[in-house]
Amino acid sequence: MFGLSEEKIAKWAEKGKGEKLLKAANIKNPELRKAVVKAMGKVENEQVFNYLIICLRDRSSDIKLAALDALEQLSNKNSVEHIKSLIHDSDSKVVDRAREVLRAINISNGHSE
Repeated sequence: MFGLSEEKIAKWAEKGKGEKLLKAANIKNPELRKAVVKAMGKVENEQVFNYLIICLRDRSSDIKLAALDALEQLSNKNSVEHIKSLIHDSDSKVVDRAREVLRAINISNGHSE
């Protein structure tokens, strides 16, 4: 993906270009990949949602955190069970963020903590 930048990623997200974000998600640059995953939170698309769920199992804590941020934005109750799997992650930042996102999704979907 020649010429990929955080600005371009943000524009794709704003325009709902899920297919472009999915193609860009394979980029080797870890910072740009993290930006792509995080930007996916602005795109209501089943393929994007499924990719974010897969990202929750990534080796990189940064990618897991970006996926959690995106899933929080989407606030899709179908992500709850997948996010719960991170409660036992080896990275305490991922565990803490997973708990925060679960609370936020439950609240936005009308459930109390």
